[in-house]
This record gives sequence, structure tokens and C-alpha cells, in this order.
Amino acid sequence: MLVVSLVFMATMLMIGVVNVYLFKNYFGTTAALSIVGFIQTATVFIAMPIIEPAVARFGKKEIGSAGLLIAAVAYLSLYVLPGVSVTLFVSLTVVGMFGMNIFNMITWAFVTDVTDYHEYLTGMREDGTVYSIYSFSRKIGQALAGGLAGFAITAVGYDVTKGTQSQDVLDGIYSLATLIPGLLFLLGFFVLAFFYPLNKKRTNQLVIDLEKNREANQ
Repeated sequence: MLVVSLVFMATMLMIGVVNVYLFKNYFGTTAALSIVGFIQTATVFIAMPIIEPAVARFGKKEIGSAGLLIAAVAYLSLYVLPGVSVTLFVSLTVVGMFGMNIFNMITWAFVTDVTDYHEYLTGMREDGTVYSIYSFSRKIGQALAGGLAGFAITAVGYDVTKGTQSQDVLDGIYSLATLIPGLLFLLGFFVLAFFYPLNKKRTNQLVIDLEKNREANQ
């Protein structure tokens, strides 16, 4: 979960930074950037009524993995599709941000399961320690995002003193806004789906196992 959270936070915030350069330089419009900001908020409200019943039916790991996969597919599609217009970019961004928000809305619920699992393995209940470590990993992701985005923009050859960037630079910015987030979300999906052990079945059994352990220790 630390790895997934670190990757997710860094990617989500990097998207916000790179999009400023993308819409200004690649698409030549800043108006669409404000629309994307509105969409990011709107997708939260779209996902809110879906999350609880979906998690109850399929489980947190399963829904969180699906959200990351949706985001990965959306951003990778933007990279491979030819001649993407600003309208198509914004449209697929809606899908990507919907997937991002699915994971982001349940991210702290994972911590409860991790705390339970830690108690099951060690016999110690350390909510504060687990929450603080997880929160710290997210702060690291936030700190990395700004620095990595700035470094990446420079690496593709962006020159702030030039009014018009070369096509190679513009293509590099587009890759930073699509390919890199897509690959990072895909990485997060694989880590959560194949290495995180607490699926719905295991989480339900964990509740039973913990209750037995607590009764035995009374």
C-alpha cells in the first residue's frame, strides 16, 4: 500500500503540473484546463454513490485495482491514439479521473484492513503508527510530484524563454501528460492486484480470525 500510495500521489499531482504546459503549449488553449479542473471535482460526486455498494459487493482491493486500471487504460489510450483533439483529450481525461477518484476515495479504508492484518500477525494494535507511516508516504508522493514534473519538463527540452516550443518538445510534453501517467497507474494496478494480499475473501476471514484471537487472549 505504501508503494501504491506513493506512485498514485506522485502521478496524480504530476498530471496537474504537466497539464498546465500541455494545454498552454500543445493545445494552445488554457480555457480547457479550467474545464479539466471542474471535471476532476465532478467525477468525485459521480463516484460517491457508486463506491459503497461496489466495495460491499466486490471488495476494496478489487474496486481499487479496477480504478487504477481504468485510469491507466484512459491515459495510455490518449498516448496511442493519433491526432488527439482537445475535445477527445478532455473526454478521455474524464474516464481517467473517474478511475483515479475511485481509488482515492477508498485509499484510507485500506489502512484499516492493514491495521487489522498487522494485529493478526503480531498481536499488537498500532493504529497510530500505521496511519502515520501511510500518511508520510503520501506526503513523500506530494513532494516528489512537483520536483519530478519540473525535472521532466526540463528534460524534454522546454525553454521558458521561447514563445513557441519545437515539435519535439511539444511531443515530449504530450508523452509526459499521457504515457508516463498511464504506465505509473498500470504499475500501481499490478502492485495492488498481485502483491497486496487482502482481497474481499481474506478481509472477511480476517475479521473472524481477529475475533477468535481476541477471545483467546482474554
